[in-house]
Amino acid sequence: MQSRNWIPALSLAVLFALQATAPNAQEAIGKATSVRPQAEGSHAGPLSGGSNVYSKETVRTGDAGQADLKFHDSSNLTVGPKSSVRLDKFVYDPNKSATTVAIQATRGSFRFVTGSQGNGAVQVKTPYGTLGVRG
Repeated sequence: MQSRNWIPALSLAVLFALQATAPNAQEAIGKATSVRPQAEGSHAGPLSGGSNVYSKETVRTGDAGQADLKFHDSSNLTVGPKSSVRLDKFVYDPNKSATTVAIQATRGSFRFVTGSQGNGAVQVKTPYGTLGVRG
């Protein structure tokens, strides 16, 4: 009879443990190399130099904020002040010659510079249209 009382408690404990590890299970696609004075990621909260960034993460900056991000293929993304950029997709295989990057800029400004694998596909979605670039 007492063993039945443990089943709901054990189920809740497992559920909380799975929720706590879910964001950590996702693989990082790059790092923030510098953040001035502040920026925030939707996965980890406030970003700082050395913070990981993830696919499907949204990076937001404040009135004077700027975030410099470097991806695994050495591509760089600078997110300007008052901006919101979602890192929709990042595919990189160091053994192949192509990379795929898709970002969604919903507000503000950004600058993207391709890395060592500059012959990949880049897609930038904005509220007004979509820009696709192939190397």
